[in-house]
Amino acid sequence: MQSMKGQRVSDMTSKSPSAGSPVVLIVDDHPLIRSALREALSVMAERVELLEAANPEEGLGLLGQRADTDLIVLDLNFSQHDGLKFIERFRAAAPAVPLVIYTMHEDAPTLRQALARGAAGVIPKTHSQKLLQKAIELVMEGGIYLPPGLARQLADSEAAQPPARTEMSRQQWKILELLAEGSPNKEIARKLGIASSTVKNQLTAIFERLGVSNRTQAAIAARALVRSAPEKAGRP
Repeated sequence: MQSMKGQRVSDMTSKSPSAGSPVVLIVDDHPLIRSALREALSVMAERVELLEAANPEEGLGLLGQRADTDLIVLDLNFSQHDGLKFIERFRAAAPAVPLVIYTMHEDAPTLRQALARGAAGVIPKTHSQKLLQKAIELVMEGGIYLPPGLARQLADSEAAQPPARTEMSRQQWKILELLAEGSPNKEIARKLGIASSTVKNQLTAIFERLGVSNRTQAAIAARALVRSAPEKAGRP
């Protein structure tokens, strides 16, 4: 393990990573948590390069050095930092890199803020290694992950104040259903037999009609809408 000014970089094998190796940045101040993530990631892929930072400032510095980062895993609670306030800074530094919250706390209002600021999902630290792996795989594929309990809480609160503009075509409703399930664009395109570019264009229109600014907010609103008006998804 090589030390880098308080940050750690560990290749999951003894050799240098290949160009196609996933690069994951973990920002957490607890060594045992980082160790657990390291173990889970090593099982997911034969070669994974793990970048470790003990606080958000170090994480941003390491991210600035590694433009090839594929995923950011961020805790929210640090002794001297508020992880929530750093989400937008990470998103601004690497807009194309998904960021997932890995936390012990499932406080719905706080996690709603995290999602609104651009997090691609929330993974509780209480998840089993198998669930953790599935959640990370989904996010890295472009999907959104929320634990079922939190998803229900957020959907219920959204249902109390549904978006005003929800008139959509049958195709848009089907895309919305799959988005509510957390499906990435490629999977939506495959299931509906349409091009990925069509899915992307339709999602832009859906975001506008739902009054949301990112995919995660849309997925939360989608769950509420599909539950409150499931019959609309089948209308021509």
